[in-house]
Formats: sequence, C-alpha cells, structure tokens
Amino acid sequence: MSDNIEHLDLSALAELKEVMEEEFDILLETFLHDSAERVIQIKEAMKAQDAEALSRAAHSFKGSCTNIGVPILAKLCMEAEQKGKQNDLEGIEELVGSIEQSFTQVTQLLKEHLS
Repeated sequence: MSDNIEHLDLSALAELKEVMEEEFDILLETFLHDSAERVIQIKEAMKAQDAEALSRAAHSFKGSCTNIGVPILAKLCMEAEQKGKQNDLEGIEELVGSIEQSFTQVTQLLKEHLS
C-alpha cells in the first residue's frame, strides 16, 4: 500500500475516474503507451548528450505525469528538464535510471486500476 501512496495520487486518480467514466481505462492505456515513448526519448537524448532534447522530452513527460496523478515521476522529470535547460548532464544517467524505475513501478500500479 505504501507504494500506491508514494507513487500515485489516489485522489487525483479517483477524480479522473469519476470525470472520465468509461473512458478512464482508455486514458490510462494512452498515458502508459505515450509515457513508454517518452522514456525512450529521454534515454536517447541522454545517450546523445542532447540537453535540449532531454529537456523537451522531460517537460512533456512531466506534464502528463502531473495530469494523471503521478507526483514522484513528475518530480524526477522536472529535475531532468532543469538539468537539460541548464545544459548540466552530470549525473543524468542515475536520474534517467530513477525515471525508468519509477515508470516501471507506476505502470504496474496503474494497471491495477484498469477495469
């Protein structure tokens, strides 16, 4: 249960489920699919040492995470976005690893919320 509290904003998810009704599962599936692509973009930008691309991908992912109620992942993306904006890629491998790990956990938790 602590993983749920730590990684997901359950009240935000409940509110989305109420508003989206039958479309909630589609929303979660779309988030998971798009997020997997964003993780790939972040990793590719890191490997290419492309700070601008890293910042853009992390910014986009941060917004999605915030909207769906995934605060820890949003915070990690914000850190990556800032590093990219500052052209400071020192330690970025560890940060991207944390983003990947958090996304894996979030994916498992969100799949539990699918009907």
